[in-house]
Amino acid sequence: MASSTHTLDPVYLPYWPTCKNAVTWSPEHLAVAAGEVVHILTPRESSHPQLYAGNTQWDTFTLRVNLFEQEEWPYQTLAPLRDFSLGEELSDSTIVSIAWSPAGLGIYRRSILAILTSNLVLSFWESDGRLGMWKRTCIVNQNLPTGESDKVRRRRRIRAFCWFPQMTSFEASRWGPQLLAVADDDKTILVFHVQKHSTAAFGGWSFELMAKHAFQNADLQLTGMNSLRAMLSTSSPISKLETTDWEAQQETDSISRTDVLTMEVSLGQCTEPKHLSVQVERAFGKTAGNHRPSHNLKVSMIDSQSPDIRLTNQPLLEPYFEPAIIKLRSEFSEQFDLGGKVRVRTWGTAMSFDKTMAAICISCHPSDMIEYGIPSSQRTVVLFAQLQQPSISETQMPNKSDTAVHEEILSFITQAPADWVKTDMDGKIVHNAAALVLSNPKDHSAMVTWATSILGQGPGSHTESKGGSRMQPNDAMDLDAGTDASIEHNGVPAALATEETCEICEASIPFSPSSDAAKCVNGHQFTRCGLSFVAIQEPGICKYCAKCGRQFLDPGKLEFENGPSLSQALFDKFDVCPYCQGKFRG
Repeated sequence: MASSTHTLDPVYLPYWPTCKNAVTWSPEHLAVAAGEVVHILTPRESSHPQLYAGNTQWDTFTLRVNLFEQEEWPYQTLAPLRDFSLGEELSDSTIVSIAWSPAGLGIYRRSILAILTSNLVLSFWESDGRLGMWKRTCIVNQNLPTGESDKVRRRRRIRAFCWFPQMTSFEASRWGPQLLAVADDDKTILVFHVQKHSTAAFGGWSFELMAKHAFQNADLQLTGMNSLRAMLSTSSPISKLETTDWEAQQETDSISRTDVLTMEVSLGQCTEPKHLSVQVERAFGKTAGNHRPSHNLKVSMIDSQSPDIRLTNQPLLEPYFEPAIIKLRSEFSEQFDLGGKVRVRTWGTAMSFDKTMAAICISCHPSDMIEYGIPSSQRTVVLFAQLQQPSISETQMPNKSDTAVHEEILSFITQAPADWVKTDMDGKIVHNAAALVLSNPKDHSAMVTWATSILGQGPGSHTESKGGSRMQPNDAMDLDAGTDASIEHNGVPAALATEETCEICEASIPFSPSSDAAKCVNGHQFTRCGLSFVAIQEPGICKYCAKCGRQFLDPGKLEFENGPSLSQALFDKFDVCPYCQGKFRG
C-alpha cells in the first residue's frame, strides 16, 4: 500500500461519480467509481521506474465497466409492466456500488473488485498483479436461482450487495471462507459461499447458496387515498446492504465455532431499515481425497429487533479533510470567478487497510446557477489525510532469511505423505530438497536421515514420522539403484545430478549449493524456482513476487495429476512469497 509517512497529494480524475460510496480501498489498490468507469489507483513504488504518465505517487488505470459481451449478459428485451424497471433493458449501466472482497479470494490470493451497475448486473474484476492487467471474469447474476417462471426476470436482477467481513480462520487454514450477500429484485437476500477453482488463474468461480431470506412483498391497492409515501414504502426495492463486524460465540470444540453479525437492509427513503441476524457455524476438516482444508459452513438468517448496531463503515472521517476541502473550494471559485458560491459534494470516504490513511472523494459545483459542461470537463478529486503514524511492524516488515525459509520448505516436504509423489515434477522436488539438505546438513539430523534415505544411502529404506509415513523413494523418483551414491558433485551425491535434464542439450543439471541458480554440465544457465528449487527452463511459466521480485513456477500454468500431489500441496501451502510475504504477480 502507499507510503503513509507523508501526506499524499490530491488525485484529479475525469468524470463525476454516480453513487454515494464511490471509493473503496483494498490492501493493494484504491478504486474510485466515476460514472461508467472505475479508476484503479495503485501505489507507485519509489524503486520502480515510472511506466505511465500522471501522478508521481500513483499508477492510475481506467476500466470501462458498462460494456458487456453478448455471452456475458445478452441483450434484454423490454419487460412487461409487472416487471418494468429502469434496469437491464433501459439503463446506461452507470455504477451503483463498488466494493473490494476480503483478501485471499482472487488470483494469487488478492482481493477482487465487485461492481454493481444500474442495469442491475453484478460483475467481478480480477488482476494478476501486473500493472493495468484487469479482467471481468464473472457475472454473478448468472448464478442466481430463479425458481418460478413468472419471477425469473425479477430474481435474475441484483439490487444491492455486500461482502461479509473477513472471517478468522482456523490455525490449519490461512484463508477463511468468503461470503457474499446479494439482494434481488424480488426482495430476497441470498448468501453465497464464493470460491475459485484455482487461485492461480483468472475466472473459475463457484457459488454455493448457503441461506436466503425473503421479505414480504405486499401489493398495494391503488386508490385515491394512498399517499405517495405509502406507495413508495411498499414498492421500493432493496437499495443497500451493510453488516457489522463478526462477534465470535462460544466455541463448542477445537474444530468448530460459531460467528454472528447483524445485517442492515435499506428499502429506500420512505421505509425504516430492517435488520437480520446472520449466524455462521463452521466445522473445519479435510475434504476426502484432497489435501486442501475445507470449511463446512452452515448459515442461517432471522429477523432481528436490535437497530442500535455498529456497522462496519468507518467512523466519521470528513473533519480530517476540512482544511484541504476549503483550499480546493477556494481554487475552484477563483478559477471560474464564482465569488465563493461553491458547493462541494462528497461521494464517500474510505480507510486504508492498516487504518493509518483516509481518502475522500469529492466534486465541486457552482451553488447559485445552472451548471453545464461537457463530460470531458467533469472532475473528481480524491483527497488524503493521515489518521495515525504506522507502527514499526507495519513500516518495517522484516523479511525472513533464505536459510529460515529453506528450513520451512524442507520441513514441509520431508513431512509430506509418500503417496503424494506422483509426477516427474514431484520427483524433482524431492531430490532437490534432499540435495539442499545434504549440501548444508547443519544439525538437522532428522532431515539428513530423510535425505540419505531418499538416495538409498541409509541403512534402512523406511523412516516413520508421527502422524504418518514420511516421503520415501519410489518409482516416481526414478532412482538408479546401481548409482554409486558416494560420488559427489559440489558436495552433493551424483545420484541427484540426473534428476533434471537440460531441455536445450539434454545434459544433466547438477544441484549446486546455491539454490537460486542452475547450470547444466554444458554451461546453459537457468533460474531455480524459489519454492520448489526446480530449474525454470521454459518462458511464460513463471510468476514473480510483487514485493521482492523473486521468481517462482506458476502452478496455474503447469499440469498436475488428479488428486493431491506434492507439487499441488507445496504451491497451495506457500501461496504468498515465503521470503517477504508479498503477493505474486503474473
